[in-house]
Amino acid sequence: MAFFYRHKPKKFNYQPRYYDPEMQAWEEKKAAAGLDSKLSHEEQLRIKMRKSWGAAKDEESKEEQRAQLIRRIVLGVFVLFLFYFIFCTPLMQNVIGGLFGK
Repeated sequence: MAFFYRHKPKKFNYQPRYYDPEMQAWEEKKAAAGLDSKLSHEEQLRIKMRKSWGAAKDEESKEEQRAQLIRRIVLGVFVLFLFYFIFCTPLMQNVIGGLFGK
């Protein structure tokens, strides 16, 4: 009877592998240097792509850091000018005195 038929459970074929992060880093360094390594061709291409994209990212970050520094300087000068205008000019002292009835 097909109605009561149950499928057998699938086997779980787990094959543990040993992973050594130091060995992986060593193999990546060898592949980047062009020496013989145990890494596959695909892994070597990944390493090259990661390096080339990382270099472009570093250049962008330097430009962004310069722009951010300029923005901070301009903002700081603006805040100092505003502070001077509010607290050190007689015009604002008269306005504040007029508001509080002095």
